[in-house]
Amino acid sequence: MDWQPQIKNRQGPLYAAICDAISEGVASGKLKPGQKLPPHRDLAFRLGVTIGTVAHAYAEATERGLVVGEVGRGTFVVDYGPQRPEMTQLVVEEGNSTGEIIDLGLNLSAIGDGEAMLRDSLTDIVNRASCGELLRYQPAGGMCNHRVAAADWLMRRGLDADPASIMICNGGQHAVFLSFMAVARHGETIVTELLTYPGAKAAAHQLGLNLVGVATDEEGIAPESLREICRTRRPKALYLMPVLQNPTTVTMSERRLVEIAEIAREFELLVIEDDVYGFLAHNHPKPIASFIPERTIYLTSASKSMAPGLRVGFMLVPDALVHVVQDLGCMTNWMTPPLLAEVASLWIRDGKADRLVSWHRKQAEERQNIAHRWLGAYARRASAPSYHLWLSLPEAWRMDSFARLALREGVRVITADAFAVKRDHAPHAVRLCLGAAFSLGQIEAATRKLLNLIENPPRPRMNLEAIE
Repeated sequence: MDWQPQIKNRQGPLYAAICDAISEGVASGKLKPGQKLPPHRDLAFRLGVTIGTVAHAYAEATERGLVVGEVGRGTFVVDYGPQRPEMTQLVVEEGNSTGEIIDLGLNLSAIGDGEAMLRDSLTDIVNRASCGELLRYQPAGGMCNHRVAAADWLMRRGLDADPASIMICNGGQHAVFLSFMAVARHGETIVTELLTYPGAKAAAHQLGLNLVGVATDEEGIAPESLREICRTRRPKALYLMPVLQNPTTVTMSERRLVEIAEIAREFELLVIEDDVYGFLAHNHPKPIASFIPERTIYLTSASKSMAPGLRVGFMLVPDALVHVVQDLGCMTNWMTPPLLAEVASLWIRDGKADRLVSWHRKQAEERQNIAHRWLGAYARRASAPSYHLWLSLPEAWRMDSFARLALREGVRVITADAFAVKRDHAPHAVRLCLGAAFSLGQIEAATRKLLNLIENPPRPRMNLEAIE
């Protein structure tokens, strides 16, 4: 291949210079998804470095999510392909409502009475004498009355929130991006679960951050694994989703959250707590932000708890980072559209948001029950109503072939490698988003098809090319 990293005049160790060149090649498009990198020995010869230096560079690039190594084949630029739902499949395809494709891949909450609520709220807003205020520039952190409403919303999750410490942002993804920018610089490390939200992977990749996966168990992040990473890697922050984690649906116990908080204190680790699904759990644990508020950025979003198109996020930020986050918000977004924030705030104040949450809980439970009726033998049962289902595939199946054949049957799912920090560590599993379907009937039809597929795996075929 023609690509060769340019490492002259770069600062730092040679391996880091090579890794940075790979990152720039991916960002510029000179390195294409799926493209094979030069073998270690060839690149070492061309650059006049040791094979160990190239190996170190490729290992670092793997940690950053830039490349993946395949034993016996080489090192390839990561190709997320169609399995990058939150980043590349945000546009709902025309014709989905006809039943041609039942989309259980797109990460959406179901839509309830939001349309009627929106009509009422917009009528109320335009009839006010002060509605012109919503057409003016506002502070980067959001209008004062919007931050007061957000504080009231967070209080329902057990957080004593000062409105001055709240940032109104443009949805949960914007909040993740701002958080990563605020806590780490290019080349620094953030820890997360081995399987994590793809939007966090994409944000880390775009910012040049090293995302390192920490081992998990049935209660979420394993404390000793986190402690070891803190000792050896000295990460800047921990990104986690303690309630109904995406994609596994695991909810961390309060005891486990206290352990994680103690480790964060011990190693002066900042925590980014993504609680976008906490509203679904009746008996949810206290947020980790309630234990270590001085070192936790807490975030949630109206897009999940109210309606997908209501792109309004709420961030509760430690005092030491408030101005940093506000400056970054101004730089990336200037301000969240005040009209959207006004709708979300009005729904919080007049009870519409609470009604939507109750509806979502009921809807998620009904969808979950239907899915488990057919797939319960293979799927993890979430501890609370959830719009996600984590489906472990039997040994005969591989996730790519399962997803491909499921789509042929008219059901779209997302494979585990979209969530894996290290793609080669992804289990053979798929995530179903039950909120994306248009009806309970679609959930039943889709899960019946998936069960039939699981129980009729492809027959093994002899690979004649592999026989010498």
